[in-house]
Amino acid sequence: MTKLFMPTDRIGLESYQKSIANNFSTVNELLKKGLAPQWHVNGVRFESTPAWPEGHCYQCGFSVDDSYAARSVFDEKGIIYEEVEMVPSKGRIIKKLKAAVYNGRGAGEDFSAPLLEVLEWGGFNYDFVGDADIRGGKLNDFDVMIVPGSPDAGECYYAGLGDRGYDAIRSFIADRGHYLGVCGGAYLPLTSYNTENRYWLNIVAATETEDLDYWRSGSGFVRCRIEDNKHHLFAGIALGVSSTMNLVYWEGPSITIKGGNVKSLARFESLLASGRDPIKPYWDMYDNKMAEDAVRGWYNPLTPEIFASLLHGKTAFAEAESHGHKLLLFSPHPEMGNIGYGPRKDSLNFLLIYNGLTYLACQ
Repeated sequence: MTKLFMPTDRIGLESYQKSIANNFSTVNELLKKGLAPQWHVNGVRFESTPAWPEGHCYQCGFSVDDSYAARSVFDEKGIIYEEVEMVPSKGRIIKKLKAAVYNGRGAGEDFSAPLLEVLEWGGFNYDFVGDADIRGGKLNDFDVMIVPGSPDAGECYYAGLGDRGYDAIRSFIADRGHYLGVCGGAYLPLTSYNTENRYWLNIVAATETEDLDYWRSGSGFVRCRIEDNKHHLFAGIALGVSSTMNLVYWEGPSITIKGGNVKSLARFESLLASGRDPIKPYWDMYDNKMAEDAVRGWYNPLTPEIFASLLHGKTAFAEAESHGHKLLLFSPHPEMGNIGYGPRKDSLNFLLIYNGLTYLACQ
């Protein structure tokens, strides 16, 4: 059957298509129409296409069976696509994903707002779940739980959820769904070496050696080195065997892996800038107020000395597995966007959120 192929290659800091968010909004619209898009990463080489009769290799993209409905979505979204007889590389089938975004007592509104904005731009389906919802078993209505950043290293989550809420999250991950946590949300599933720490879920074989002392790091701009350049999380980001990302960091965990059910996806490599001399940023942040606040407005700037002692070489992005379900842990803040090379809405870093959720939606 004829396929429609939608390339999502990165060209410099821009998408081959109209925008990164529009790419994923298109995929989610296809899913809403009952269609079954497939995701192709790590190079798709065609012997011939209408646009490239001599052959061409796309970095990544999505395919769907040719139909009036699919063409209508592509045309409405302004998508560039190819009509091909087959896609030479096997893709992963994407299913419709229903996401629960935690907004209980422990959710930091300053951190939730940009994440929700990114989800809406990408057309992702989500509902809020609060503390009482989780204790009452509402997570069973969802496929993935998203936990945004928080004002601390997890204490605030427990303040709203308590033991019953924590048990409900553990049961959800064990029996039904996946998990994506950013910053404070990346602390939550960790296992503490301190038996007095009741504030983490203790479900993945990784820890933060400083335990609940998130104050020790601060905020700034960091560069992370991708370790697994073939991972779906980095589709459109890691184009070669050696790739890095520049992100906002704001007191997230420095993850230490302790066991086999967790793997490191990217590590902290260098500190680019913070609010302290001599590494204050000298460039324009465009419209990214959150990036501006991270380095110019926060009282606790990340210093080169602290970065070297606590973050350098440690895991910044990790994937864990529990009872056959996936957990993605992001210490930095991709939802806060670029750190000074273009408008926030065009941020390449949003791919980490979009790719992460799409990866969790793959069969």
